[in-house]
Amino acid sequence: MKKKFLFIGGTHGDEKIGVDILAAIQKDRTVRRLDWIVGNGKAVQKNKRYIDVDLNRAAPGNSKAKEYEKRRAWEILKLAKKYKYVIDIHGTKSSSGIFIIVTNPKIENLIFAASLPVRNVVIWVAKKSEIINPLSEYFPCGLEIECGPQNSKKIRKKLRKIITDLLKNNSDIKNTKSRIFQVYGRVEGSWNPQLKDFEETIINGEKFYPLLAGQYQNITCYKMKKIDFLDLLAY
Repeated sequence: MKKKFLFIGGTHGDEKIGVDILAAIQKDRTVRRLDWIVGNGKAVQKNKRYIDVDLNRAAPGNSKAKEYEKRRAWEILKLAKKYKYVIDIHGTKSSSGIFIIVTNPKIENLIFAASLPVRNVVIWVAKKSEIINPLSEYFPCGLEIECGPQNSKKIRKKLRKIITDLLKNNSDIKNTKSRIFQVYGRVEGSWNPQLKDFEETIINGEKFYPLLAGQYQNITCYKMKKIDFLDLLAY
């Protein structure tokens, strides 16, 4: 029988919010067993995004690869098979709040995402022009939780509550208030401070919802459209 939850923190070594919060929860005696791992321990120790290659672009990995992250991706995905649900926690400097990323929109992942107490769910299918080979694409059932800004005390407190509630609740938490978005492109250029994640805007006559505004150099933001849950059946 599979265990229920596996949490991953530190997939990117400069995103320590997951490691910090999971380590704190582990010390909480009121929380039942917490299964978690540090995704990229070497990079976390050096406070670098990665050592050889981006771990979240290295899946499904290879146990005999020369690059450390490709070997580590293989190890993580082997472990993930032992769990019903896998959650990979990431951090951003963008003021995005906490939201879910689903990189593989199969029905199991969509239902899992909709069941969590997180309002915004983003469908972000791996494409060569955007992202390729994230770990979560290969989880038996799983997703990413993105948190921003990751150093915010408010965001860290909220993330801890989400995880703690999941672990303390014997049945899956149901959330019927999800807003579902789909990433479909990006805006090149420098950051526009007037842009707010998940708040509708218009640029050059195009109406869309920004995502990760100000996170990356030379990318103003990613573009999203809001979709209905029934539209996901088309995937």
